[in-house]
Amino acid sequence: MWGQDEVVDADPRSLLDLYEATGDEEVYAQAKPLYERAIKAVPDAALIHDYGYLLECHGRRALRSAVEQYQRALILDPQSDKIRYQKISARAALGEIDEEIRDYTTQLAAAPDDVRRYRHLALAYLAARLYDQARDVIDAGLALADQDRVLIEGRGDVRAATGDTQGALEDWQHALDLDPENIAPLYSTAFLHEREGRVQEAIATWDAIRDWALARGYQLDAAWPQRERERLLRELRSDQAPPQP
Repeated sequence: MWGQDEVVDADPRSLLDLYEATGDEEVYAQAKPLYERAIKAVPDAALIHDYGYLLECHGRRALRSAVEQYQRALILDPQSDKIRYQKISARAALGEIDEEIRDYTTQLAAAPDDVRRYRHLALAYLAARLYDQARDVIDAGLALADQDRVLIEGRGDVRAATGDTQGALEDWQHALDLDPENIAPLYSTAFLHEREGRVQEAIATWDAIRDWALARGYQLDAAWPQRERERLLRELRSDQAPPQP
């Protein structure tokens, strides 16, 4: 076993190698501040690269643990769509989304009249950025339930990713109209407006998100949209400022 004295005396690189091999979180806890101190003293490219890799290894192990917890939760509550969506997101971040796609393809084939199966598979395809496949699944699901909020929102995501800005905005507004208490489409709208250079529209959308949260007493939820609003306003003023002589 790696002794405490050995850990304290080790150089960061040896700890990185040990953590990569063993996944021992005590080793990670020792390595992280050693790297940070070394980089502060000498910001060497190799040190910074290794530190980034240390964080990446730690992040992947944390994500894999999250997937395991989501799977445990699904055993206890197999009807929870929220848990499934979180698991899909985590698996995508790990580069393992193909396994989710296979699982949900099998589940949909076994229950082709269950609209939830279309939602799950469509979101897995979206996470994999397989937009043609996602569109096909969404269209098939909407043929069964043409006012399904999740599928309509997903269709908006496909349209946004494939250049149909107006179609995306219309779908997200439709999804919001179907369920005003789920404002995920507003976040998507704000991000899309900014990507398209529609800064005023993005600011207005962040205002709407902030106001929605404040109206319900969600002070913490209002903080992020307020920061985004202020950031965009600063950028807008900077762009509009006359050039310095």
